[in-house]
Amino acid sequence: MNAIEIKGLTFSYGNTPVLKGVDFSVPQGRFAALIGANGAGKSTLIKMLLGELPFTGETGTIKLMGQELKQFGDWSQVGYVPQNGMASYKDFPASVEEIVQANLYARIGKFRFGGKKEKELVDHALCQVGMEPYKKRLIGRLSGGQQQRVLLARALVNCPRLLILDEPTSGVDETNTQEFYRLIKKFNRSEGMTVLMVTHDKSCLSGLADDVWQVEDGRMERISEERGENCHGNI
Repeated sequence: MNAIEIKGLTFSYGNTPVLKGVDFSVPQGRFAALIGANGAGKSTLIKMLLGELPFTGETGTIKLMGQELKQFGDWSQVGYVPQNGMASYKDFPASVEEIVQANLYARIGKFRFGGKKEKELVDHALCQVGMEPYKKRLIGRLSGGQQQRVLLARALVNCPRLLILDEPTSGVDETNTQEFYRLIKKFNRSEGMTVLMVTHDKSCLSGLADDVWQVEDGRMERISEERGENCHGNI
């Protein structure tokens, strides 16, 4: 089964076409990377996958976990790490564990404290990314690489089946970037988590991504896969 399946998708902002008949799929357990210039349509595609852009008036279909996007409701299955996601928390007086637990609001309700089970989920997510020793620290006192690992823990706390990352290492130094990629690869290879990562860092993709897709002028092309073949999507 495909974790993500898009067929014939078009999308426009007013009279400006952004996506033009996109066909794109990510089988369960695969690691797909999405590359392309700024303005090519990558962010629009991600926003549509996450339900952040209304799917009205467009042509084509989007499915997550085999279910039409319009009917899909279990968003705990989808983890998301945004680009520069810590910018909004920079001066926010919250601890690491509070930031991670906030993503459990669907489970415990907004403005409520989690119980023992929720605390265990938070601790486990932080342990997975090596940040459990920092759980009481204020988020603004961490380095950029540490903050990005906290965002990853926040995405993992619901034990998702699909992980979507948008330029996750933007502004992070080389050492922390390599550690971040190591963690993502571990979750994909060892735990079978499906990964879709938007990136400009083409140098990182060898040995990391199974499939590399390029978005150009609103159209998509699969430019490589793990066997090294050149594969073309339906443009």
